Amino acid sequence: MHATEVHGFAPDVETELEKLEWCDLMIWQFPLWWFGLPAILKGWADRTLAMGRTYGYGRFYENGVFQGKRALISLTTGGPGSDYEKGGWNGDIHSILRPIQRGIFEFTGFSVLAPHIAYAAAHRTDEERTDELARYAKRLRQIQSEESYDVGIY
Repeated sequence: MHATEVHGFAPDVETELEKLEWCDLMIWQFPLWWFGLPAILKGWADRTLAMGRTYGYGRFYENGVFQGKRALISLTTGGPGSDYEKGGWNGDIHSILRPIQRGIFEFTGFSVLAPHIAYAAAHRTDEERTDELARYAKRLRQIQSEESYDVGIY
């Protein structure tokens, strides 16, 4: 909070904060790592999403700093989609992603778009990877008209 009050963020953090303040759509692209964010992305969030600048003072959720902006998780998994269904080996992917979507994105005011998930990316054929990239490109071309995703507040 002190850094917010005195404009005292390290230059690299300030640069990242300015990117967040500038963007209309934030996309986090990552491999699912131990059922969460890879350490480097978690570290970025811990440093950049600073109290006082990106949340706090009553600015949470629908009153969040990033209200009017959207966020999208685009991720790959090691296992097939069936592993990430309710009752699947790894559990429901939406439950796994909820701490990120609700606890980071919505908490700071972003509207959340449905996650884009490429299951078992390392086990796909070249043709399947090409098809997946085409599916993602199609989605990104139409993303301006995409509605928010209901993460839920269980």
